[in-house]
Amino acid sequence: MNWSFTPRYLLLSVMLVCLSNTVSAQSAEELLKEISERKDRINQFRALLNDPDQSTRLAALDVMLKSDDLAMKEVAYGIGFNSADDAMRAVALKAKFRDITVMPFKVISGEEETESEKSTLKKWAGTYSFDLKEFNEDTGQFTFRGGDSSGIATGQVSGTGLKFAGIYCQGFFMLGDSANLVGELRCKNPYEGTYTATARLQ
Repeated sequence: MNWSFTPRYLLLSVMLVCLSNTVSAQSAEELLKEISERKDRINQFRALLNDPDQSTRLAALDVMLKSDDLAMKEVAYGIGFNSADDAMRAVALKAKFRDITVMPFKVISGEEETESEKSTLKKWAGTYSFDLKEFNEDTGQFTFRGGDSSGIATGQVSGTGLKFAGIYCQGFFMLGDSANLVGELRCKNPYEGTYTATARLQ
């Protein structure tokens, strides 16, 4: 081994370590700056979501829900779904249907469970779900596949309500507390029965 090159190698290693530390320090400072800017931006929008003027609230909510910033979007959903303003809740509901691909409902029977309901719940394993295919945000209309439908079925989001019709079952839901859809499935043979169903959207 040629030991005459050792000092040069050591010097190069030290320089690389120093450069790495400098880059790391710069990256940390840039990251902190970015975090601070995002925090300020979210806080500004959060204030707009609580503005006394409804038009301002709705515009801010719409912008946040269409943002690529996941943190901002989650803040918007949280405030939207928990708002005392049904218009805010309606905007959040439509936006959620734009964002999701699967809608799962937890299903139970009434107090007096029939044999048909018992058999259906066992077959469904207590869950009724479908895949969203298309959603028109302007009209609130959507298409889906699944649930009790092997083909394409249709539904409608209107205000804070949701309804849909498969081959054998129809669903009727409203936004309850927070981000929870609550309602019922009314089904005919071979799933005959009326089932209480809920879906958590956030």
